[in-house]
Amino acid sequence: MLPIIGWSILCSAFSFFLILSLASFELEVTKKTFLYAFPVLVLVFGFLGVIRYGGAKFWFGEEIKIINENVSSSGEFLSFGTDTIKKIFNSLVYISRSTTINVFAGGLSVLVLMILALWVNQASSFDLMIVVVGGVIAIFFSCAFATFFCQQAMFDAVKECRRILIERGEDTEDVILSSIAPKFYFLFFLPFFTILIVFLFIPSFSFNAAMLCFVALLMTFIIDKTLFSYISNSLNELQGFAKELPVGERAVFITGSLDKEIVSLSEALNKASEQIYSSKKELEKSKEDMAKRVEELEKFFKLTVNRELKMIELKKELKKCIEKQNLKTD
Repeated sequence: MLPIIGWSILCSAFSFFLILSLASFELEVTKKTFLYAFPVLVLVFGFLGVIRYGGAKFWFGEEIKIINENVSSSGEFLSFGTDTIKKIFNSLVYISRSTTINVFAGGLSVLVLMILALWVNQASSFDLMIVVVGGVIAIFFSCAFATFFCQQAMFDAVKECRRILIERGEDTEDVILSSIAPKFYFLFFLPFFTILIVFLFIPSFSFNAAMLCFVALLMTFIIDKTLFSYISNSLNELQGFAKELPVGERAVFITGSLDKEIVSLSEALNKASEQIYSSKKELEKSKEDMAKRVEELEKFFKLTVNRELKMIELKKELKKCIEKQNLKTD
């Protein structure tokens, strides 16, 4: 969490200097309120984040407590019980989802308190608007970093949890996961806020410039949706290929992608599928050969048993014949 808190403070510092360079702050008391209250609020909420996720036990959530007690700072598990691994996995999913929400809530709290403090000290509407815009920019960049960094930091731990649970025959599909779709909207909002920052430093701009920016953002949104659809198609192809593997026929992963990485992945999957298919055929052939050998052995065993029985009968008949011969001789 420390990198996320550090990044949020950095975004707040950027917003601080952005607001300071654009706002007029005609009253001295308003300017001093902003100069002192903004950094204090950011540091206070940053400190609250530190003690929330790693410092004070009295403020632990159950999920954070599970992670702190069972996962070391280097990411190694301290307990390997099945129930514990399940709790760790569920806690990682929850923290990954809630971290962005907490960052958003903290940033919004700072923004609201700052606006209230400036409003009480008679800040102008223009200054309040600049503070709102600067605060929203800081919140956006903080949430974007928190979303991607948190999942990246937990990647190895989540993977290890899944590996252990799968090896032990446990199911993880009942955990509710978030879709990848909302992450693509960051690609839309990133140029939006970039253009907004640029326009904040332009004293006046024409209607044509505003329309061009709107069209550019609309084009960016369309590109984001197209990119998401493209990646979703590739992932759906993988899912369809995975369903074909257990059927028993030769499964071939055919992709419509022209990207080197996805094509390389398809080739690797096809090689693995061919090896699985060949191994299965060899196993079926071995089973057939084994069944034939067992059948031959059973026939040989029956033949041997029947011959032994015939020999016993012949010995009995021979014995009877000898006894009759002896009786006639007497």
